[in-house]
Amino acid sequence: MKEKNIALVTEAGNGLGKTFADLLLEHNYSVILAACGESYKLLAEKNDFAAGCELLEVDFTSETRLTELYERIQSSWGRLDLLVNNAEIVNGFGQKIDQIKLCEVKALYEVNLFAVIRLIQVLKPLLDESIAPKIINITSALGDITKMTEEEFCYASYNLTAYATSKAALNIFTALLQRELEPSKIRLHTFDPVLMENCTYNSVVVCNGVKDEFISLI
Repeated sequence: MKEKNIALVTEAGNGLGKTFADLLLEHNYSVILAACGESYKLLAEKNDFAAGCELLEVDFTSETRLTELYERIQSSWGRLDLLVNNAEIVNGFGQKIDQIKLCEVKALYEVNLFAVIRLIQVLKPLLDESIAPKIINITSALGDITKMTEEEFCYASYNLTAYATSKAALNIFTALLQRELEPSKIRLHTFDPVLMENCTYNSVVVCNGVKDEFISLI
């Protein structure tokens, strides 16, 4: 039997973590689903994971907890074949400039951007142990400056300042890291589930086209 690949999927609030985990389980992966806060509680309560999926509670803003995550993966599997940076939070919907609370913006950036950077830094040695390691950063069209300035774009009027700017920052970070990793064996992809018709984070609907695109990256 072909040895299973090892994947880590993060989840903090968009509800897509389990969807990605289920797809990976169907394609010869053992999956660690790392979740924080209410997301972890909801996933633990449902307790409907297939064999091959392990749910862990992780604080993505804590370097200590991320180091513990590294040690857990290293001792159990010794490598990581795929990292899916899906953890994100949303706040401040519809807020105008005089309503924005910087403490909320900072809290969102800790999960949506800084945690992604930390996770890649901490887990890169495990990815280096894989034959064909991959990273997928889950992004959003709300971080696309061109789209957000188009009146016909359905999310252009959302005024999610913290979320949109965090995804824009994630997009440029991903582009820079892709260039840095080109000489290495690590492949880095960006993936946006909301780009396709009828797929939104609001309803957490993932249509077949999105699933196929995600599968093509793994």
